[in-house]
Amino acid sequence: MTRSIVPVACCLAAACASGSALRQRADSVAAEVKVARDLNAEACAPRELATAEANLRFARLALDQGDSRRADAHLGTAAPAAHDAVARSRDCGKQAVAIKDKPEPQAPVPVAPSVTAKDGDGDGVPDVDDLCPDVPGPPERRGCPLFTDRDGDGVSDDIDRCPELPGPKENFGCPWPDRDGDKVADKDDRCPDEPGSPDNQGCPRRERLIVVRRDRIELKQQIHFQPNRAKILRDSYDVLDEIAQAVRDASVTVRIEGHTDNVGKRKENVTLSQARADAVKEYLVREGVEAKQLTAVGYGPKRPIASNSTRAGRTLNRRVEFRIEEATN
Repeated sequence: MTRSIVPVACCLAAACASGSALRQRADSVAAEVKVARDLNAEACAPRELATAEANLRFARLALDQGDSRRADAHLGTAAPAAHDAVARSRDCGKQAVAIKDKPEPQAPVPVAPSVTAKDGDGDGVPDVDDLCPDVPGPPERRGCPLFTDRDGDGVSDDIDRCPELPGPKENFGCPWPDRDGDKVADKDDRCPDEPGSPDNQGCPRRERLIVVRRDRIELKQQIHFQPNRAKILRDSYDVLDEIAQAVRDASVTVRIEGHTDNVGKRKENVTLSQARADAVKEYLVREGVEAKQLTAVGYGPKRPIASNSTRAGRTLNRRVEFRIEEATN
């Protein structure tokens, strides 16, 4: 089936354009955050500065994941916060000091007894100056604590969406989903609803349906077709997939042999066996085997492996065999 790629290409182009525009917005917000910091916003507008920086980090993480919608939402919060941080810092930044003539000495003013300022959290920052008066923090952060990382995943708690469960920064500190619980994240799991081993990409190991011998590929189950037709039944797809993999890996030439029982006219049986051998060849080519590695021959009832006088014998005679002829290299 031919699929149109034009809508996909257009969508990809639009996504790239959106991502580029959002990165430019993020750079603009980052520049304004820098201006705010230069104006001493950490002291003058700490809440606005923290909001701008945290949401800017969220936005850039979302862009790295290709989530433009989430990045746009975070930038929508970061931009006004950065703007407010700059505005609030302009009036409380460095103050100009006017130099006046040296005043005349005056008589000393009696000093009243000092009153100890209240410091509820005991961090050495008086409550009147403490932005976090109930939680101890260093003076350089106006009494607020440093961001912690309770789960030790390298993502600080201020941006960690799962602060008590370790996870990668690409997923905002949360572990990747694992529906089948096999310790292979769904994003890497080829069988996300079926537990499997990590060394098999999260898929369970299944019993092999073929054995490769020196001169043939031995099947543990026959190739099944619709009665008197060359249409392969779905229950034979797995064994054919294994055969395709083996032929690709071994780089050999294989003769596909179609065989029938002796019921019906001989000529019709030969024609049917050839059609079935051809159908198997076409399937293997679709699975990536080079056509030059395969030949298809229909023998009809000429080469029975069991008696055609019994039902069981006739079932065995209706078969497809795979003979290894030579290496292709």
